[in-house]
Amino acid sequence: MTFERLNHGWNADPNAAEVQVEVSAPNVAIRFPLNTLQFPEFHPGDEAALTFHSCLQYRLGPPNDEGFHVFGQSRFRDRGVQWGEFYQVHGSDWREIFPDPIPVSPQPEEALRHYLFCFKDETFECLAQSYDLRFVRRETQRTGGGECQK
Repeated sequence: MTFERLNHGWNADPNAAEVQVEVSAPNVAIRFPLNTLQFPEFHPGDEAALTFHSCLQYRLGPPNDEGFHVFGQSRFRDRGVQWGEFYQVHGSDWREIFPDPIPVSPQPEEALRHYLFCFKDETFECLAQSYDLRFVRRETQRTGGGECQK
């Protein structure tokens, strides 16, 4: 099993606890705040939206960062996976081990790819045919001496 890191030039905010999941079968979308400290081209309030297309199943659950680092709870930790990164898993064993899957829609297994993203409070895994990434910039509007968000 090998891991291809997919997040270059961006990452999730390591302190943000909220990952929003939206299922619109056959797709699954997740949205989360971006890391503005490591990547100053992003601004507070900017988010990333990952949409996984033609999804068979996904999960959002343990381990969190403490489980990964302190208790060694990740089944991928010993294979070089770094916490907080987004990966495609090649040669995945998902048929044998995929904890607590949430089914989305039937898909041909030969077309599926295994995606993995470790967030602060949970791990996201998904089996889908493809994904796309979109950055959602915080929009600001100047009004009378201050900024207000739209």
